Amino acid sequence: MPGIEHRLIHLFAIAPLALWAQVPLPIPDTLSGSSINLTVQEGTWEFHAGEMVNTYGYNGDLLGPTLLLEQGGTVTLNVTNALPDLTTTHWHGLHVSAENDGGPHSLIYPNTTWSPSFTVLDRASTFWYHPHGHGLTDYQVSKGAAGMIIVRDAQEAALDLPRTYGVDDIPLILQTKAIVGGQIALHTGLDSVVMVNGARGATKELPAQVVRLRCLNGASERSFQLGFSNGMTFHVIGTDGGLLETPTDLTRMRLMPGERAELLLHLTGMAGENFQLMSYASELPNGIIGAAEVGNGMATLDGYDQNALNGSDYALVSFSVGAPTGTGTTALPTTLVPTNPIAEADADLTRTFTMEPQSMGPMEMIEGPFEINGTLMDMDVINEVVELGATEIWEFVNNTMVGHPIHIHDIQFNILDRNGSPPEAWESGWKDVVYVPPMGSARVITRFDDFADPDMPYMYHCHLLMHEDEGMMGQFVVVDPNAIAEQEATAPLQVWPNPITSGTCTVRWPEAKGTASAWLIDAMGRVVHEASIADASEARPLTLPTPGPGPYTLLLRDASNQYTQTTVSILP
Repeated sequence: MPGIEHRLIHLFAIAPLALWAQVPLPIPDTLSGSSINLTVQEGTWEFHAGEMVNTYGYNGDLLGPTLLLEQGGTVTLNVTNALPDLTTTHWHGLHVSAENDGGPHSLIYPNTTWSPSFTVLDRASTFWYHPHGHGLTDYQVSKGAAGMIIVRDAQEAALDLPRTYGVDDIPLILQTKAIVGGQIALHTGLDSVVMVNGARGATKELPAQVVRLRCLNGASERSFQLGFSNGMTFHVIGTDGGLLETPTDLTRMRLMPGERAELLLHLTGMAGENFQLMSYASELPNGIIGAAEVGNGMATLDGYDQNALNGSDYALVSFSVGAPTGTGTTALPTTLVPTNPIAEADADLTRTFTMEPQSMGPMEMIEGPFEINGTLMDMDVINEVVELGATEIWEFVNNTMVGHPIHIHDIQFNILDRNGSPPEAWESGWKDVVYVPPMGSARVITRFDDFADPDMPYMYHCHLLMHEDEGMMGQFVVVDPNAIAEQEATAPLQVWPNPITSGTCTVRWPEAKGTASAWLIDAMGRVVHEASIADASEARPLTLPTPGPGPYTLLLRDASNQYTQTTVSILP
């Protein structure tokens, strides 16, 4: 079998937890209040005994403190960049305005501070934060810059759930890293160092009562098939965007990069027992990074068969059960909170996002780079325009041999189906990451209820960070049609001829100030053409593509941020 010698060598280094020196599970400090200070900085960390590795962290050498936020509270997050490079900080899953979201446009220069301020609108759940600079995300997250966010609300507080942080409410940031030549390496496929909260071989004593585990897959690419070494049933109570309506009982659960899940363990009467949280990667289907195979029989990822984690079962963290606290939760809940999912019939439109390799070939179908709707990420291009208040279905079609976890900024969504079948029961609540299987599809539904900003975009992208950095990402803006219509009344846009013939027309916007940006938007809200019109207050020629008869919306924004729009048709 090709590569078996390499796999055996690496197996001794990574597989048996008993060979590692076991250490107490680190529990990140917490920060709360109306003003929180974070500094992303350089550090060092000892992943292997006696070997110091250069790392990044927030307020420390690796990872960052857990942020405790209350729904309805206002918070200012002062993020200081002490790195020698540009960075950003994205509040993954939080429903905030685009200017506060921390995407690639919100650059924090070295020795400067970015201070977004917002009201927390989210349901009680587990979120996280990490850098999101275009082309830099994988490097900075792999170096260690990431942290957890816990949001609480009144509905969650009314339930009898474990919530003593670090005692019966345990944060678990699950990651793997490649350490090559004493440094964190990228894109080697040898992410053989398994860690939880930054520690290898971590151990934690849990009380003999109901315990809550907040699991975050913070790995760059690897998926985990969660289960417990003693075969015990666990109870999923929440996913990315909030609690479920009722717990879902499982013995296995797939957690992909960027996803979170809250699990309850009923440990009453188990004092003195020991068990491990495992990844049963031997059970992952082909095409998910971490499975035995990612490929089509003719090719696979470079170096993939040299990593003994792939397709193997391995421990993430070890638990022992001690005495109960005497004040904790002793019974599992039977109901949680209403999720109020969006009905498919309420959708105003459907957008389709097709994911394909930039060039076709056996290796390209596996390694990419991968495009979305025929393009790679361009910081200067808005790919989609969404109307404020719209309810939309986003369909993701995966024409590659790799499964992609797709993350959408701004909103939480409900998964409608995957390959035409309903999602698993634990996926029935609110999500911001959806798994799209190889050569398959998934549909989600969401509403864009807040935060119109025609200038600052949100992102949608694959959360396999190498794919994201290579360009598997797009941008969308949310616009308020009522605001545009009000300006249109005082600043009419003139287009002639209309219908447009031969792809050329004349445009005049008498009240325009300076150069105007123009977008041609189809009936599905997709941007099909962008242009720039110098001194649009005068009659100017404009050449447009001929994608079909329309109707289309021609939307203009001038140098003073005025908007106007009109409906046009285009004839060959």
